[in-house]
Amino acid sequence: MDQLNQTSTLSWTETENTTVSGMLKIWSHVQTAFDQARFEWNLVAFAVGIAIYFWFSFEPSAAFAFSGLCFSIIVFLICRFYWQWAFILMPGSFALLGIALGVLHTQSVARPILPEYHKSYLVEGWIEKTATSKSMQQIYVRVDQIADLAPSKTPKRVRIRLKPGDFKAGDTVQVRAVLNQPPDPAIAGGYDPARRAFFEQIGGYGFAVGVPEVIDFHPRSVVNILRVRLVKFRYAMSQHIQARAPPRTSGLQAALLTGDRSAIPEEQERYLRDAGLAHLLAISGMHMGLLAGGAYYLATLFFAMIGPWARRYDMRKCAAVIGMLFATGYLLLSGASVSTQRAYIMAMIVFTAIILDRRAVSMRSVAVAAAITLLLHPENLLNAGFQMSFSATAALVAVYRYWADRSDRYNEGYRSNTILNRLWKGFVGLSMTSFVAGTATAGFAALQFHRVARYGFVGNLAAMPMFTFLAMPAGFLAVLVIPIGLDVYLLKIMGLGLDYILNVSKWVSEREGALLYLKGANSAVIGVFGLGFVFLCLGPKFIRLLGIGLTVISIAMWANLTKPDMRISQEGRVALWDESGNVLLVDRTRGDGFGRTQFLERSGFPTAPMAKFTSSTVPCDAVGCRFNIEGKSIAVLYEPEGVLESCLDSDLVVLIQRRLGPVAKWVCDVPVVDTRALVAHGALDVAIENGEIIMSVANPNKRKARPWGG
Repeated sequence: MDQLNQTSTLSWTETENTTVSGMLKIWSHVQTAFDQARFEWNLVAFAVGIAIYFWFSFEPSAAFAFSGLCFSIIVFLICRFYWQWAFILMPGSFALLGIALGVLHTQSVARPILPEYHKSYLVEGWIEKTATSKSMQQIYVRVDQIADLAPSKTPKRVRIRLKPGDFKAGDTVQVRAVLNQPPDPAIAGGYDPARRAFFEQIGGYGFAVGVPEVIDFHPRSVVNILRVRLVKFRYAMSQHIQARAPPRTSGLQAALLTGDRSAIPEEQERYLRDAGLAHLLAISGMHMGLLAGGAYYLATLFFAMIGPWARRYDMRKCAAVIGMLFATGYLLLSGASVSTQRAYIMAMIVFTAIILDRRAVSMRSVAVAAAITLLLHPENLLNAGFQMSFSATAALVAVYRYWADRSDRYNEGYRSNTILNRLWKGFVGLSMTSFVAGTATAGFAALQFHRVARYGFVGNLAAMPMFTFLAMPAGFLAVLVIPIGLDVYLLKIMGLGLDYILNVSKWVSEREGALLYLKGANSAVIGVFGLGFVFLCLGPKFIRLLGIGLTVISIAMWANLTKPDMRISQEGRVALWDESGNVLLVDRTRGDGFGRTQFLERSGFPTAPMAKFTSSTVPCDAVGCRFNIEGKSIAVLYEPEGVLESCLDSDLVVLIQRRLGPVAKWVCDVPVVDTRALVAHGALDVAIENGEIIMSVANPNKRKARPWGG
C-alpha cells in the first residue's frame, strides 16, 4: 500500500512538474516575443488604453489624466533600473498613458456646440471646403462670428446645406441658417455623427434659409491668411484640372490630385466601391508612395549620373530630402485629410530612416507611424480608414519580410535577370500585394461597412497596373507642367487610364453577387478581431497561434449577435421584419430614411424591399397596433387611452406620440416606452432572443456622459 501511495505521489509530482515546466516555457516565449518587439507591443497597449477611454461610460477628469502620466513616468524609471519587471509593468503603464492621452486630447479639442433645438442664426465666416450631396451642396464654414452669440458660445465650424450657388471654397460669406447640434446615432451602436463632429470641431449642422452673400475677407491673423490662400489655390487647381481633363474622368482626376471629390458622379463612386476599388478615391499611402517614392527614385537616378557627387556622397539621402518635399507638397495640395496625414507621416519616417541609415520599411516604421498618428488624433483608432490603412501596411511588411527571407535562400544559387523573369516577378509582386492588402483590409471592411466585394481581388488585379504605371504618374507630371501649358496632354493620358479603370469597375460591379452583405458587428467584435490581427503580424509562432484564436473568437462573437426584429425611430416611425424576414414592414414609407437604411445595412439586407403594413397584415385600430414577434406581444400605441388595457396582455408597450401618465406608469407591470423616452434616448431597437425582449437605444445614458453626447 505504501509503495502504491509512493508511486501515486511520484506520478502527481511529475505531472505537476510538467505543468509548471510548460507554463514557464510559455512565459519564456511571451517574454522573448515582448523583448524582440518591445516598442511595438507597448504601442499595442497604448492603443488598448485609448480604446478603453472611448469605452468608458463617464468622462475622466484632468486630474485622472495627470495621475496617469505621473504613474507612467514612475513605472518607466523603475523599468530603467529593474529591467526584469518591464515585461509586466510597461504595457500597463502605456495603457494608462493611452487613457490619459484620450482625456487630454478631448479637452484640448472641445469647442462650443449649439443647442439641440433648431434656431436661426446669421453666420459669418469663410468656406473651408465644399461637398455635393445629390441636388444639394454642403459648405463647411470656419466661423468668424455669429450675430447675437457670445464668442464663448460660438462654435469653431458649422456645416450648412444649401442649393448650389456662385461661391467656392476660400470665399468669406454671410448666410442666414437654421442650425442645431450635430445629430445623435440613428441606430443603437451605430455611426455617431456627433462624436465625429466633436473631434472635427464642428459645433452645428443645419440648412440655409437664404442665399449666402460673399463679403470682404477680414483676416485676424497671418495663419488665417495662409489658410485661406491655400484653400483658394487648391480649389482653383481643381477647377483648372476639371476644365482641361476629359469630361468623363475630370471629377475623378481632380479628386486624385487635389482631394476635391465634389465633382465625382455618384455612379462612378458606386462602381468603384462595389468593385473593391473605393480605396483609390482616398488619398492615402498608395498615392503618397507613388508620388514621393517616384520622386525619390528619379532623384536617385539623376544624382547617380553626376559622377563626382555619387562617388563622394550617399545620394540616397539627398533624394530622400527631395521625396520629403514632394510629399509635403502633395499633403498641402490634397487638403491634408486624415488618411493623407497618415500616409505623410509614414513617408516622413521612411525617408528619415534612409537619411539615418536605418531600414526604411520595417514593422518598427509602421509602429512609429501609428504612434505619431494616435498621438495627434487618438480618435482615429475607431476610424475604419485608420484600421484598414495600417492593417494593409502591417500585413504587407510582415508577408514581404517572410517572403524575402525565403526567396533569398531559394535564389542563393540562381540569379536570372532576363526581361521575362523581371516581368514575371513584377506580376507576382503586384498580385501578391493586391491579395495581401485586400485580405488584410477585407476583415475590417466587413466589420465596419457590413459588405465585402467578392471580386475585389479581380478588380484590383485588373485596375492597379494601369493606375500605378500610367494614370497617377501622368497626373503628377501634369501638375508639374501646368506653368508651361502642357498639362492638357498629360491629363488626357491620365484620363485614358482612369477611363479603363472605370470600365473595369463597372464590369466587375455588375457581376451577379458582386457584393456579399453581412450583418453589423459591435465594437467588442472589432476590438477582439483587431487584437488578433496585430498578434498575427507581430508575434512569433506561439503569438500567431494566439492571434488565430482571437480571430476565430471574434468571428464566433459576430455570428452570435442578434439581429433586431423591430425599430422605432425617435419620431415614432415603426419598422419591423415580416414573417419571412425578407421584407421590412413600415407604418409610413416616407420619413426616417437614413435610420431605416442603417437598420437594413446592419441587419445584412440593405437591398430588402419595404412595404407599408396594413390592418390585413398587422392588427391596427385608431388607438394603435399590436405586433406578435416570436411569441412576444408588442403594443405600439398612438394615444394613452389604450395603455392600461395593453399592459394586461402585452409584453412591451410603446407610446409613440404622447407621454405616459404617472398612474399608468405605476400600474403597468411590463416595460413601457413613451415619447419622452424616445426623445431622450433616441431610436429604439427591439430584439427577441431566447424568449426575452432585449431593447437597445441609440443614445444611452453612458453616451450622454461623454462630451460629444450631451
